[in-house]
Amino acid sequence: MTDPAPAPDPLKNAAPDVDQAKAAETGADRGPAGEEIDVGADYDERAPNEIELPPDLRPKRRGRGPEEESEVEPVGRKDRGKVLSFLRACVDELGRVQWPDRKHVFQATAVVLGFVVVAGVWLGLMDALWQPLINALL
Repeated sequence: MTDPAPAPDPLKNAAPDVDQAKAAETGADRGPAGEEIDVGADYDERAPNEIELPPDLRPKRRGRGPEEESEVEPVGRKDRGKVLSFLRACVDELGRVQWPDRKHVFQATAVVLGFVVVAGVWLGLMDALWQPLINALL
């Protein structure tokens, strides 16, 4: 019988904080003169909205110049009214919905009705059990 393959390292693709902690434990975060080395410096810690996009992927802007604040125009859409744009987005979103088939609708309905029956029986039993005590107190 051969030995199974070794288990993969769970921290192999971990975040920079884990790499820094491992380096601190082993002393690898110190240089030869004892100065601290930033082992997480090669990671890009900028927020996604701070990352520069190539010019062909940047949204088109309205306005006279870059120094002026301007609204972002959606790429590939004609300038329409807000209501028509909203309705078009609703239709697009409904087209992406994965609608259930008859079998799934039947199963979900059966589950809901089953829970309603169970809850009704439970509440009926509790009412029948506690009603004499409540009537005696009142």
